Amino acid sequence: MQRLRFFGWWLAGGVLIAVLIATGSLVPPADLPKVAVSDKVEHFGGYLLLSLWFSGLFRPGRYLVVGAALVAFSGGLEIAQGVMAIGRTADWWDFLANTLGVTTGLGIAVAGLGSWMLAIERGFGGR
Repeated sequence: MQRLRFFGWWLAGGVLIAVLIATGSLVPPADLPKVAVSDKVEHFGGYLLLSLWFSGLFRPGRYLVVGAALVAFSGGLEIAQGVMAIGRTADWWDFLANTLGVTTGLGIAVAGLGSWMLAIERGFGGR
């Protein structure tokens, strides 16, 4: 993990993002707002955000674990959609979009953006 002064707050933000994604994935489709973009774009973007967020929490040596955890989270939600009787179905194209979002986010982190939380804390008088 990075040496973050506000690690707990950053982690809470990541958990909140994950809860919002899980909620959006598991509510009945009629309860979701209609949007003008493909749901695959939403999936990609949500998991891109999630992987960028969690890459800011952990050192690059842990990115593989972060990626595996996020892909497992995504797969678990798709399976849950398939077994719940709420009008949702498991869509493995969604899973692919999620996985591409995770890998793109981690690729961006490896390219240099991975310590963005540390940079913010230093910029605001952190360590």
